[in-house]
Amino acid sequence: MTDGNNGSGGPTDAATAGTTAPADSVRPLELFFDLVFVFTITQIAGLLAAHPDLLRLAQSALLLALVWWMYGGYAWLTNALDLEQIGPRLLLLLGTAGFFVMSMAVPRAAEPGPWGLVFGAAYLLVVLVHAFGFLGTSGHLGITRIGPINVISALVVLAAGAVPAHERAWVWAVAVLIEWVTPFHGGVGGFSVGVGHFVERHGLAVIIVLGESITEVGAAATHEDRLTAVLVGALLALAVSAAMWWLYFDREEHDSLTLLERVPAQRRTRVAVLSFGYAYLFVIFGIALSAVGMQEAIDAFTEPLHGLPAAMLPLGTALYLVGLAYFHWTLAGRWPVPRLVAAAAVLAAGVPALLWSGGCAALAATAGLLIGLILWERTRLKRA
Repeated sequence: MTDGNNGSGGPTDAATAGTTAPADSVRPLELFFDLVFVFTITQIAGLLAAHPDLLRLAQSALLLALVWWMYGGYAWLTNALDLEQIGPRLLLLLGTAGFFVMSMAVPRAAEPGPWGLVFGAAYLLVVLVHAFGFLGTSGHLGITRIGPINVISALVVLAAGAVPAHERAWVWAVAVLIEWVTPFHGGVGGFSVGVGHFVERHGLAVIIVLGESITEVGAAATHEDRLTAVLVGALLALAVSAAMWWLYFDREEHDSLTLLERVPAQRRTRVAVLSFGYAYLFVIFGIALSAVGMQEAIDAFTEPLHGLPAAMLPLGTALYLVGLAYFHWTLAGRWPVPRLVAAAAVLAAGVPALLWSGGCAALAATAGLLIGLILWERTRLKRA
């Protein structure tokens, strides 16, 4: 990945350029936008929950990669926008509308019919609004390089809606590849990073996704007739989600603020892309997979579960832990080994528990391992 200065790829000083300085904190309209975005994530998780097989897993991963890329783009955009002005507010609301239409199209985007085109058209709108929004901001130089590539990717997504449904995922994969390799061959300079806003905005995305996931689990549990499965299963699922929250918000969010502030300005944009873009993709997908896995575990509370559903909960939790470890590495330059060990332990314990015992054992084992990791980290911190 390359970085330069101003027009050649480095961060632009907003005051020098005469544009709006990066935001210091998250504004209410951004929270409104995030709620619509999280509905899109919920729809992607619901797509997998309805048909938990390898094909849906691949389609869900591709859709999430596309959606998260543009959510990240809007986090950078709102970092540079003055949302006290009417124009930027209306622009962000237009982008919100695009995300809302995308969310409604997601459940049928991979099926025959017009919804693949609807998803592609909404995605193109989101990309165009994003590119236009950067004009006149501190990121106007960066978007001249990234924007056209995003538009090309969006046109590929739109074209995917016109191909046969069974081939659509391959076209989406091309669009994902175009987007996610862009920082490595085109650089990520030309954007400013308001550190406080950036960390707060992505932390709020995590907590909203976690909250929405446990809401979906609770709603699914209420359809169960077995009292034990509903109460014990839902509470164990809540314990897993609470532990996931703790592992990020106890120290990681605060540490990320300090670490990102220490990064030299000429490298900060690159580090922000790696941590809050690439690493966060694993974190968000891990939460979504875990939510689907918790629903499957409650459905098969005392019966063995087979096939891909048996791997959803441990796979999602392990992916979340690996994402947190990768996130920490991008900022601190070292891997938190206990979290990688815990990810392996969750897979080693969770899959056999679901295959041999059922959802109760898997939920209990996952919650126990995550709580054990929290206690280990806090004990080690006190000793240090």
